Amino acid sequence: MVEAIEELVTISRSVGSDPALVQGGGGNTSVKTADGKYMYIKASGTALKDMDGRRGWRRMRLEEVLAITKDCRLLSMETHRRESRVVDRLLAACDDTVADDSRPSVEAHLHAFLARCVVHLHPSSVGAFANARNGRAAVEELFRRDRLAPLWVDYVDPGFTLANKMAGAVRAYRSRFKSLPERIFLEKHGLIVSGESTDSVLRLVRSTIRRCRRELSWPAGRPPAVAQTVSAAKARALDDARYAIRRAFFAATGRRVKVSFLAGGVFTAFMKRPDAARLLAAGPLTPDELLYGGGPAMWLDRVDSKKIAAVLSRRIAAGGRPQAAFLARGLGLFIASEGDMAPVVRDVVASSLVIRANAADMGGVVTLSRRRQDFINRWESEAFRKDIASGQTGGELDGRIAVVTGAASGLGKSIAAGLAEEGAVVALLDVDAAAAEKAAAAISGDTGAQVTALTCDVTDEKSVETAFRTALDMFGGLDILVNAAGIAPAYCLIDFDVKKWRRALDVNLTGYFLASRQAARIMVRQDMGGCIVNVSSKSGLEASRDNTAYNATKAGEIHMARGWALELGEHGIRVNSIAPGNVFEGSKIWNPAYIRTCAKKYGIRPEEVVDYYVGKTALNRDITGRDVAASVVFLCSDAAATITGQTLVADSGQVMVR
Repeated sequence: MVEAIEELVTISRSVGSDPALVQGGGGNTSVKTADGKYMYIKASGTALKDMDGRRGWRRMRLEEVLAITKDCRLLSMETHRRESRVVDRLLAACDDTVADDSRPSVEAHLHAFLARCVVHLHPSSVGAFANARNGRAAVEELFRRDRLAPLWVDYVDPGFTLANKMAGAVRAYRSRFKSLPERIFLEKHGLIVSGESTDSVLRLVRSTIRRCRRELSWPAGRPPAVAQTVSAAKARALDDARYAIRRAFFAATGRRVKVSFLAGGVFTAFMKRPDAARLLAAGPLTPDELLYGGGPAMWLDRVDSKKIAAVLSRRIAAGGRPQAAFLARGLGLFIASEGDMAPVVRDVVASSLVIRANAADMGGVVTLSRRRQDFINRWESEAFRKDIASGQTGGELDGRIAVVTGAASGLGKSIAAGLAEEGAVVALLDVDAAAAEKAAAAISGDTGAQVTALTCDVTDEKSVETAFRTALDMFGGLDILVNAAGIAPAYCLIDFDVKKWRRALDVNLTGYFLASRQAARIMVRQDMGGCIVNVSSKSGLEASRDNTAYNATKAGEIHMARGWALELGEHGIRVNSIAPGNVFEGSKIWNPAYIRTCAKKYGIRPEEVVDYYVGKTALNRDITGRDVAASVVFLCSDAAATITGQTLVADSGQVMVR
């Protein structure tokens, strides 16, 4: 069994690390044990390249898997009830110690009756044949001199229907050639290669891809992995397009998404084709294109938000999925994605463009019929696979894009973590780059959310503009800004150095102003509303001794927020403040020197300071960063849709607002 796992991992990583073979983490692999009792197979939603000896696979009792395709009773069941039953039986056939909720590949029963090692991929070079009107004839001609001809399987609904058809086709093939097929071309569904050893299947995969690729007339390059550098004028046009697409998606679906931009490679090459619009208008080609992209990329001669929203709304009303990709003439590809789906959609779209261009030279593309689209849209197994890949949380803030300043430590870090837990994409801004990177890694690891660290000095106008520009290029919009960067120089008035006073004003007031101005500029242009939260303090409501700068700046933050709420309300942008009490955990403000100052102020020992402050609250309760984060999440959520210009006091009842 250990040997079978090692073989499975070797095969999976080998093919999964080659972007020419795998789009968006798709594909399946399996290896049967030498005694024929078990089959190790990739788990649904797992990327092949991420598999290792401990995760990413399930072990199945082979006899029980084979029994599924032999069960004639399943044929008489209603389609979707049958598919649900098959998924349950595949899961019940698992025999391992895997403790998570991972399922075996929904195509496990396709692997069961093939050779010992099986690889199922969706390379665009094969897809060009599998989606072309004359694709079967071209495949038969390409491999006509081989000892074993490839097996071509016409398209049927995925799942049990496909497994049942394949089982019959393999039996007929074996009867004719006295051997199992080595290469199986599935119409609209890719390539299956099977053999008795790791080396044999990997050789077959590579040789098949090479031969198919040589026949293609349009071998466009791979898609770029990141957005391309553009001029300032082009950047503004791209921003307008991002906002329009994001706004359209929200109008049609009610969901906020990231919008990524890509140009160059296959995207630019395809846009130059005179038949680009016609090829995309033909309809969806494959289940993956429908599942991850909502169909082919939408061709846009002009980026018009209302027209895009109307098209998306019609698709949804007809029972389809909203398109996630938009190819805008003269600009490039825009992807409206949830969770971590942007790279998946990118790869699926790039593959689709290559397939369409080449299939056009093989008699034209063959698209999925409406009935077949309806089946895939309703197939629970595909929905499960997408949910696993997307990483969506179902939280209060799913899809929202947030920026938190001062997020490397203390309250800023806690707030960023709280937003991420509720599904937001979060950019952590801080002058301490190393600490911000560490915080981002910790939050991402704990929540699974998409979190990034950006170096930013909030007192420097250029630094703030650059950080927000980077966040915008990465995520395509902005919904939330939390101003949390701050300092608290504690001095009595007669000893307070003017340089330290001015530094406090610069960080606590100018920093909030610069970040909020940049956020407001984006939110107004985006025209989707938004939330700004100033992290003030109870000291902004009730002054404390020896805290001149902190008292003044925290009160100023509250009053700035009130003015901004009046200015920005007409754009649907809500601005509020939160006034936390004393939060000690992870705070840079509550450092040993500050604690000694407080101890001296109240005539107590430093080790008594925390208990002293907790004792001043009505609830006699310590306040944590998580408590404050929960309050910020509330202010940024739809539950606070009518709250603006207000101050929420989270201090366990120390300051009573009148």
